[in-house]
Amino acid sequence: MSTATPGVSHHLARLLNILPNLPILPSEERIMETMKQEQPAKAALTKAIESKIGRMDMAGLLALAVTLKVPVPPSAKATHAKAKRVRERKPVTPPATPKDKVLRGSGIGPIVSAAEGGRLLDAITVDDEASDWVESDLVGAGELVNRLDIARGTLDNWRKANKIIALRKGRRNFLYPLRQFERRRPVQGLDVIVPLFTSPEETWEWLVAPNQMTDGKPPIDTLRDGDVALVKSAAEGAFDYA
Repeated sequence: MSTATPGVSHHLARLLNILPNLPILPSEERIMETMKQEQPAKAALTKAIESKIGRMDMAGLLALAVTLKVPVPPSAKATHAKAKRVRERKPVTPPATPKDKVLRGSGIGPIVSAAEGGRLLDAITVDDEASDWVESDLVGAGELVNRLDIARGTLDNWRKANKIIALRKGRRNFLYPLRQFERRRPVQGLDVIVPLFTSPEETWEWLVAPNQMTDGKPPIDTLRDGDVALVKSAAEGAFDYA
């Protein structure tokens, strides 16, 4: 009994049944389109990773490099080793100091009458003769220009240049202490002292109060003696204990 050889039509039918199951390779255009669509997401992910890496310390970066099998530069290793030694260094403990001594007074003392208290205060109080700025001789601009025989513009220029001290009276007027003038002109050095204080009132109050830095004299008198440097040094030292 003979076996019939399959014809061409039979092989073609088998081929047509197989073709739908074969994988279809994407075209070059489709690959490029896919890459183009993924680009924004890829860029955003890359930026997020870079931001995360930028906040990592050296130890974290070295661990990441080892995980990714990235060669580590010798300088990075040296920097990490130095930082590790600094972190492991023990803090220096300051030497123990003896406890501060506590000074104990004798208490408030006996209670005295008001009259006796006033007498005791008078015994230790030093009178400051006319040193308070409010008790100094103060004159207005009109009277001052007449006394000094100067123009009103000259007085205004002195005030604006801090060469004199003008105590404000109201919104537009000023009072001028006579003690700051000598021989119809401002005492030399006031323009150096005035900027060191916050207001003319504060400046004048300091200038007329006796000061240890100026040999116990009010600094304004030391300026009148011509020692501007000493008064400037005293004024600068006035803020050391503020």
